[in-house]
Amino acid sequence: MAKRVLIRGLEAGSAYLAYLLRESGVEVDLLTANPADPLLDVPPFEPLFTLDFIRDVLAVRLVQEPEGRYDVVVDSCDVFGFEEVKRALASDKVVYVVGDGWLSASLSLYRSLPVPDVDVDIPVEKTDQFVEISVKYRPYVGGDYSLCSARDAWGGCLYTPMRALERIYAAVDIYAAIMGMEAPRRRLKLEYAVGKDRFYAAIGCRPEGKASKINLESLQVWMYGEGGRPKYVFIQGRVEDSSWALAMYNLARATELAFLLDFGLGGRGALNLAYVGHLFRGVRDK
Repeated sequence: MAKRVLIRGLEAGSAYLAYLLRESGVEVDLLTANPADPLLDVPPFEPLFTLDFIRDVLAVRLVQEPEGRYDVVVDSCDVFGFEEVKRALASDKVVYVVGDGWLSASLSLYRSLPVPDVDVDIPVEKTDQFVEISVKYRPYVGGDYSLCSARDAWGGCLYTPMRALERIYAAVDIYAAIMGMEAPRRRLKLEYAVGKDRFYAAIGCRPEGKASKINLESLQVWMYGEGGRPKYVFIQGRVEDSSWALAMYNLARATELAFLLDFGLGGRGALNLAYVGHLFRGVRDK
């Protein structure tokens, strides 16, 4: 078990990892070039912790240079310009966060506005009239683990995780690896947008393969893939459905057969229906 860990970069995932390590008695230094408070994701999500809690309660040291020897180095990224996103929440304009269409969609949906007509395909009203703002990520590289770079297990693409929840889930994986515990240790790209009553999520790099659509009560699921292997899943439903969707996402990180386990007291779930009915056609043909 590691006794001293350096985490490079301040965001929601690195903050949660620091919390888990400190609760386990590990000494943590958090190196950041931006010692502000960028831990907020857009509503309805709340900050995990305040910086005062991280520093004063957990006794995590925020440093500008590594000091001494570390058993493990974890790379994340510093987030710059998130203040613009916070200000956008108070405006009545449609905002496009350059390079992050899903964050832009969440901003608009939360304020009951149309979403920018850019690089996100969500079945809601869109507009080409929007204001551009920027959020910058400064990644750190070369450590033993990374929260700010990943390779999607389904499509193989390299990408930077943008959503706070994906980094938080990855933080749990890294914590488990450092502590010698069992963890999924494979990444699936996760994007999501949340309105006041609707939830949208996409799992995977891009839509590839054959597609099927399942309607089940308030849920709609599009699943892409072939030969028994999923490549991409798009989900829309009520905000109340988000916990189920995120639980299934985490199960899919752990096993290729995740969607066969999508059962509840009401019977088969939407992902079970989509996976068996669609993707298993290719298996039967072999």
